[in-house]
Amino acid sequence: MKIEIKSKSPAFKKFVEQVDNILSKTQHLTIDGGQMDPSNHHFEEQRQRLQKVALEFELGHPPHIINSFVATDLIYDEIKAIEDEEDIKAIEAANV
Repeated sequence: MKIEIKSKSPAFKKFVEQVDNILSKTQHLTIDGGQMDPSNHHFEEQRQRLQKVALEFELGHPPHIINSFVATDLIYDEIKAIEDEEDIKAIEAANV
């Protein structure tokens, strides 16, 4: 799914790009092949990275609008999407 951002706001576009870049590097499995969870070092690093993303405006202090709860939900959503994609690929490969 490709999303076209219609907004002209550079601050918004930069915010979305930064969040997208972080989420795209999310691992869905641990180094030993286990399920990724909040106690894992990578999960915690991803959560901290997301929380540091700011909406940077020309005037004023850049607000950090992603808190720990939102960051966790975004990471879980990304992991689920990765797993769903892998399931689809496995089904397609089995049907060939």
